[in-house]
Amino acid sequence: MSNYKTLPNSKISFELTIEEAALDKAKAALIKRYQSEVSIKGFRKGHAPESAVVATVGQERLAYDALNQAVDKAYASFLQAENVQVISQPEVDIKDPTKTPMQVNFEVEVFPSVKVGDYKKIKAKMAKTKVEDQEIEDALQTICAQMEVAKEVKRAAKDGDLVEVDFAGLDKDGAVIPNTNGEKTKFRMGMGHFLPDLEAAFKGMKAGEEKKAVKVKFPKDYHSKDFAGNTIPFDIKLHAVNEIDPSQLTEEQIEQVTGKKQDLKSLKEQVRETITTNKSKSLEKDAMDAYTKDLAKVVKAELPQSWIDREVTSRLNRLQQNPQYQKDPATFWQTMGKTETEFKKDLAKEGERDLLIFLGLSEIVKTENVELDKDEMGQAHHMAHQHLQNDSDHKSDAHHAEMEKATLNLKIDKFLRSAIMEQ
Repeated sequence: MSNYKTLPNSKISFELTIEEAALDKAKAALIKRYQSEVSIKGFRKGHAPESAVVATVGQERLAYDALNQAVDKAYASFLQAENVQVISQPEVDIKDPTKTPMQVNFEVEVFPSVKVGDYKKIKAKMAKTKVEDQEIEDALQTICAQMEVAKEVKRAAKDGDLVEVDFAGLDKDGAVIPNTNGEKTKFRMGMGHFLPDLEAAFKGMKAGEEKKAVKVKFPKDYHSKDFAGNTIPFDIKLHAVNEIDPSQLTEEQIEQVTGKKQDLKSLKEQVRETITTNKSKSLEKDAMDAYTKDLAKVVKAELPQSWIDREVTSRLNRLQQNPQYQKDPATFWQTMGKTETEFKKDLAKEGERDLLIFLGLSEIVKTENVELDKDEMGQAHHMAHQHLQNDSDHKSDAHHAEMEKATLNLKIDKFLRSAIMEQ
């Protein structure tokens, strides 16, 4: 080996020498293999003389295969001897394949060296979970709205009411514009279900009232470019105002929602537990995000370009599943306020940050000797099985790889939970 170099983006280059003896050894092994594979008239398979085998296979193919085999063997020996962990196929350059000893240059991406700074100084405490009575009431009102548990009132409509309305967008000639109208449509005020100007127009109206040519502005990023950014007059009418009243929920209606028979008091307790759980998960995620954001600042690693490219491609592919993008890519990028090239640069920065975080956490769980208990290992097995259940490849090596991935992810999650709780 000579000319070993460390290159940017976690690449290395080196040169290996292939001696003529290595090529001869590779040729001899190949001839023996060809003897058992090729069919030559007049000889039983595996019993043809070497000269007949070489004549059948061809000197050119034999030399080509022997060269590849000798180079592969030398490359594998180098990786093992130097304990190099490659992450991609190498770029190979043979200076003169007709001359021995033969000089072969390799350039390949390797697993990056990762250095983690003083992560123990990072502070990211999880906020205490608090659930207010109003949150319970709001959740119950949402349930009632979905089930239309409300009583009709004669007052003016306000936020929180379930109203029944007509609306129709008009063109310059006063004709109804297709796909802008609805009759006796029910929606809950103040929930953002309608365009802001249209919803605001219904506020304060009473049952039976009408309004003509209400100006409604569509947002610039509206899904239909025929309306995006335009202001259109609407004729509207309010048929009924219904006040939502959770106290009117019957045990039968509660059973429809929860799947079990219970009174309103029990439902409120169940709603509180659900909100508490969801808020705790959200607060935990916020604390973990804050921790990993600071962790990224103390992790040093020169990332392979292929990793960054893969992150960008993956994130861009998810973005391109957006219905607006699939319908009109040009308008989509215009709405985003960036070109695809500019967005890719942002995705690359996000990808680099997330890769640094993952590498840093992978090192930390080793340093901290984070281990999984019996139940957590069971969860890892379940995760690995779930990932492979729709895959035809259930070989042991595939399952082993998925188990390693699931185990590492659970260890990282376990460490993060302990980190934010210990502050």
